[in-house]
Amino acid sequence: MVRLRPFKRQDAEKILPWLEDERVMALWCAGIFQYPLTKEQLISRLKQSEERTDEWVMAGVDEQGEVVGHLYMWPDFQKESLHLGMIVVDSKRRGQGLGHLLLEKAAAYAFEVLGVCQVTLGVFDCNLRALSCYEKAGFAVDYVEEDAFEYQKEHWNRIHMVRKRADRCPIST
Repeated sequence: MVRLRPFKRQDAEKILPWLEDERVMALWCAGIFQYPLTKEQLISRLKQSEERTDEWVMAGVDEQGEVVGHLYMWPDFQKESLHLGMIVVDSKRRGQGLGHLLLEKAAAYAFEVLGVCQVTLGVFDCNLRALSCYEKAGFAVDYVEEDAFEYQKEHWNRIHMVRKRADRCPIST
């Protein structure tokens, strides 16, 4: 089981080891943070998020209350949408379904608490493990943004994905 709660400053040190190298970090944040990631960078961004009404930083916690995941949420209530980003789970516990559970909780929060019609996210095409996780969590490809990010002379496409709540909201065509 995974539960969502607001990310706290003391959580920052827990996620640092999950982003073990520069490539993993680039896949996670697309250059928003500088490598190597530090507690200070995370806390600075958290402070910025706390001042905004359209950005929330969340932690996924297990049954014992241990932080096992992290993600950002950007609501757009005019579009009845919530965008998820910078999703990561504990690197020592990957492959155990935590990413899927974290996304299920985030989608349930979006649909049931916020009342939005869709949840979106983006993933680089070279991040096959994350792409598979998102598909298992009910996300489908919406469109592909070609050449969205360059990492050490590699050009990555960003796959934009969506999960819609069709039973409550009309599906636009």
